[in-house]
Amino acid sequence: MKLLLTPCLMVFLPTLAFAQATAPVDAPPKPAVFQPVLAKDHQGLGLIGVRLAFDKATGLPQIVAIIRGSPAADFGLRVGDILVRIDKNLTTSLTEDEVHLALRGQPGTGVELTIQRDDDPHFLIRAVERRVLFADSEEMIQPPLSEVAKLPDLTQPVTAISPIP
Repeated sequence: MKLLLTPCLMVFLPTLAFAQATAPVDAPPKPAVFQPVLAKDHQGLGLIGVRLAFDKATGLPQIVAIIRGSPAADFGLRVGDILVRIDKNLTTSLTEDEVHLALRGQPGTGVELTIQRDDDPHFLIRAVERRVLFADSEEMIQPPLSEVAKLPDLTQPVTAISPIP
């Protein structure tokens, strides 16, 4: 038995050590697949309802206005959000025209947006559905806050409440 076990260990252990030595340690992940933005894929009247401004230094698009009742307002986008990625494409790799084109499409189709909000290191990912928007739609520079989420004003003194008789 000892004669059989010794040759097996002599072959198996070096093979195992070699396999561990050649395995990549902390290999960087493969980059996401780039999907070219083609005009034929983005024809249609569907929009998400945002107006963008492009930062001169970074080239990243930032939301400067949202149309009232648009998909962007419904899905929780805010003024000041920075678009980092549209579908699988980084916005730094797209031109301004390609960014605008990528947000257009057939009504009912979706677009996945990766957003950076308020210099937070975590990104938000939102899937937004394109819809037809009317030309006379009103833009909101600062969307209204919900009455449900409104916090009480703690600067005012609290008045005494009489007990129920």
